[in-house]
Amino acid sequence: MTASLDDAREILRHTFGHAEFRGLQGSVIAEMLAGRNALAVLPTGGGKSVCYQIPALLRPGVGLVVSPLIALMSDQVEALRQLGVSAARMDSGLAPEERDATWRRLAAGQVDLIYLSPEGLMQGAALERLAAAPLALIAVDEAHCVSQWGHDFRPEYRALGRLADLFPDVPRLAVTATADARTRADIRAELRLEGAAEFVASFARPELALSAERKRPRPQDRVAALIKARPGRSGIVYSGSRDGSEKLAERLAGEGVAAKAYHAGLDKQVRHDRLNWFLAEDGAVMVATIAFGMGIDKPDVRFVIHADPPGAIEAYWQEIGRAGRDGEPAEGITLYGASDLSWALERIRRRDMPEAVAQVQMRKVRQLYAMLEGPTCRAAAVRRYFGEIQAEPCGQCDRCLNPPRGVEVTEAAQKALSAVHRLGGRFGRGRLVEHLLGKTRGVSESESAMSTYGVGREFSPTGWRDLIDQLLFEGLLIEQPNDGRPLIALADPDAVRAVYRGERRLTVLQAPEALDATSRSGRPKRRGEAAVDLAGEALGLFDVLRAWRRGEAARQGLPPYVIFHDQTLADIARARPRDLDALSGINGVGQGKLDRYGEAVLAVVAEG
Repeated sequence: MTASLDDAREILRHTFGHAEFRGLQGSVIAEMLAGRNALAVLPTGGGKSVCYQIPALLRPGVGLVVSPLIALMSDQVEALRQLGVSAARMDSGLAPEERDATWRRLAAGQVDLIYLSPEGLMQGAALERLAAAPLALIAVDEAHCVSQWGHDFRPEYRALGRLADLFPDVPRLAVTATADARTRADIRAELRLEGAAEFVASFARPELALSAERKRPRPQDRVAALIKARPGRSGIVYSGSRDGSEKLAERLAGEGVAAKAYHAGLDKQVRHDRLNWFLAEDGAVMVATIAFGMGIDKPDVRFVIHADPPGAIEAYWQEIGRAGRDGEPAEGITLYGASDLSWALERIRRRDMPEAVAQVQMRKVRQLYAMLEGPTCRAAAVRRYFGEIQAEPCGQCDRCLNPPRGVEVTEAAQKALSAVHRLGGRFGRGRLVEHLLGKTRGVSESESAMSTYGVGREFSPTGWRDLIDQLLFEGLLIEQPNDGRPLIALADPDAVRAVYRGERRLTVLQAPEALDATSRSGRPKRRGEAAVDLAGEALGLFDVLRAWRRGEAARQGLPPYVIFHDQTLADIARARPRDLDALSGINGVGQGKLDRYGEAVLAVVAEG
């Protein structure tokens, strides 16, 4: 007799301790119980594993789960054992006697679910043993790994299509958290799931507040400030390199944060111990490469910070989604820069892959950076990427809370593009900025005669660098590697011509910083040097107030101006208020800031 969805609900309540299925779980489970194939795309934290674990417990035989990482398999098997489910895994971390004991238990019908890697599964011995044991179902977890169009392609996953012939009467389920339409089509084709029902849940994660910001000099400082502003909260920081994760974890630990590094270069036992530490420790921060996180079920991760951005929106959403799995508010913060974009594109160029695949991967990289740099709701942009046409603004990301106003920079972009063209793509961004400002040291006569030499004196060096970043994000410029000293060249000729002709208008979120001809660097003087008119004791108190504000901002991980603007501090220095009533009368001191900072400011004034 075929088990029913009511039977599945009873298992959900009795074994897993949940009252009802979430989202599409019930529909996917019903398909499995009926013995039919399916493809399910459910968001991170959406309970994908239940979709094959419960049917495996209800159907006769053992459930076979194909999983890509030992850490993922170990985590799920241990969680099932805690629930009283007979689960086992077969991986290289097991001793020979443990493997033999597991196979004996399987043959005796004492295993409900067994987890194997694709490499381990497709070995002849494993297939023979599984063929002898009736299979309840086959689940391919992280199924996006099968697709060359996906963000985490693993060639060994391609062999899993053979399972359709080896086990023709066993229902198969492919599950993943991130797959666009093209990737889903590839999963179907490669895993022989033609005709299978497809279940795609909404990618909405209302508990996640998203933000992103361009990297500035010393980005490690910013990451450290963000973490210290969230004391006692558990989080994951993704770094683009093993060395980067080690250095950042060491720095955080030195500043009192419970932080450790995790990457594939560590000893296997060290990785195991650190994973267990992270899962058990309150307020633990793991600084990791992408070798960490897939399948980690720690529910109380309150933030995920990308110190270096991932390579595609799929990877971004999967990694960010490891925060807030308990449904409580959590944050996803990404730091990014034009050099990250250039390096991501260069990695793709270096891989041995068909040109068509490389072009798709490059497009995915650019789509990620377009989302990070774009002016619209971040969560809605991600959902639209995955095909949710009607996605509404989330109301809580940085773009929704502080909607940017576009500033047109088409004319400035034309100047930069023309300068790159005339310089022949032979220089990096620093030299290009010098050319635009007319400040090239030892400039040749031929260069100084160019129409673009000194044509960009309206912006500071920082303003031009920001604009060049934008042109890189837009795909109008490209950085050539040049042995670590990148050269700036024109990219898409048609797109560049469209800008030249004014057919394509360009906007940025913030006007490029203006040139200050009175400063040596060309950058505007710091606030307080020229923006306020103070002298004598008032100027001294102003400096003391700024020092207090700098410390308070560092403590909270905020820009100083968020505490008080310079002009407000200047007014306080002039007025020297003696009590809260007097302080409240100063422009820029509202009730909220009076309550939070009033006594501290009065103490500074009294001592200054």
